Amino acid sequence: MRLFGALFATAFSAFGTLASGSPIGLSPAGQKASAPDVSVNLKGHIAVLWVDRSPQDKPVDGGHNHDRHLAVTDVYVSTSEDGGNTFSAPTKVNASSGAVWGQQVSRPRIVSTPNGTWHVAYSANDIHPKLKKTLLTTHYTRSIDGGRSFESPKRLSSITDQDMSDVIHGGFASAAAFGTMASAPDGSVHVYWVDTRHMKPDSDSGAVYGSISRDDGKTFIDEKQVISTSVCPCCQLTAVANSKSEIVVGSRRVEKDSFRPATVMTLSLSDEVNQERLSIGGAPWQINGCPLKPTVVAVHGERIFAAVHNGGESTPGVIFSVSNDGGKSFAARGIVHPSAAVSDAPTIVVNGSRVLLAWHAKVGSAPRRVYYRFYSLAGDPMGEVTELNSNPGVSQFPVAAARSDGDFQLLWQQADRIWSTTIKKQ
Repeated sequence: MRLFGALFATAFSAFGTLASGSPIGLSPAGQKASAPDVSVNLKGHIAVLWVDRSPQDKPVDGGHNHDRHLAVTDVYVSTSEDGGNTFSAPTKVNASSGAVWGQQVSRPRIVSTPNGTWHVAYSANDIHPKLKKTLLTTHYTRSIDGGRSFESPKRLSSITDQDMSDVIHGGFASAAAFGTMASAPDGSVHVYWVDTRHMKPDSDSGAVYGSISRDDGKTFIDEKQVISTSVCPCCQLTAVANSKSEIVVGSRRVEKDSFRPATVMTLSLSDEVNQERLSIGGAPWQINGCPLKPTVVAVHGERIFAAVHNGGESTPGVIFSVSNDGGKSFAARGIVHPSAAVSDAPTIVVNGSRVLLAWHAKVGSAPRRVYYRFYSLAGDPMGEVTELNSNPGVSQFPVAAARSDGDFQLLWQQADRIWSTTIKKQ
């Protein structure tokens, strides 16, 4: 079984002003930026996060652990206080700590709490104090000055005596990675990750652990086990809070005979399971290994919207599913882009009246491009599948957030840069 640079000194005024629908580059040229995330706070301020490494950087030599999975990346955040027209120079989030284990399949996350604090969670490279082998651990930090600086990170996951270095790809002794984060209306901050501490050498099932802060990130309670087993160990978790401050979590379950359905569950304010993991539907996907595909979720009242890449479909691609009863049942709505040879990497967000679903896909002989479509709150499509207005070439890995004006902020990766645009609400 196998799982799985230089500081920026240029102000962003050089990038100009964003016109509606026109993309603006956020990460400086010449770097290798990827894995974006985005959040909008109650003031309408926008924070964009990405991982970055200098082209000349090489993975550090970890002895027998030397592997491309030993990431040498940093996390940067850039903010906008004018609705995405201009963005600040990027701030290095991990300035006071070591390299971040950040990549598209385990991207860092950023959220805000009602008072405007920006919160970031990510996986990091660590060294076991006794075994002297590499680990993956989950870290948290925050900015209380609008993204201009970030506090020294806290490690939220425990270091155990487990040694899975002979079976975990990359030679990690253990991993607390592929995590996510959510902020709730009550001000609480929830961090979750997939944890290998209970895995055996012949197992392919991880657990989910989490930790909660109820004082705006100043402190976190001790980690607790949320799910004990049968979690796909390298499919990133996703999470969002509903209006009752319960947390809706997307994950992938490991079942008998290597079936791996995409699932959604609901947690209480104290991270107890309210609604057990339930498949969002679609064709059964049997795969002897990790799909490396997250199940993305959005909520509006009792409605939960979910999307995921499903390799079990006759044409592998992104499927869309809707629950009208808080996750007790789901109705799969099928492939979102049937004309594409393949579609993947969905992002989903709701603005109170519309659902925006975006993804990347290959159509005909064209390169991979980002597409999107609107849906009603009942889950019905509104308008056609639309290709994003972006520069020529490959565009991929979109992420989106609803803005305070009802429009959507959409981020994606194009070549080695992160780009941003506004998608107008319908």
